Amino acid sequence: MTPTHKMPDEAATRRHAAIAEVNNALCVARCSAQLAGMETREFVVRELLLTVLREIDRAAECVRRLR
Repeated sequence: MTPTHKMPDEAATRRHAAIAEVNNALCVARCSAQLAGMETREFVVRELLLTVLREIDRAAECVRRLR
């Protein structure tokens, strides 16, 4: 008779927790960059922050695909 419940894989659980932590850190970094962008009117600073936001979004998308 086979078991009706499969025990959770410890490695997979740790991996999912790490992915969630990285994703949360990227979300915090994105919010911080957005707030910084709202506080400045300098073109170069805003462009750099927009680049940071794009890269954070790209990294977050990669992390989401790992799930």
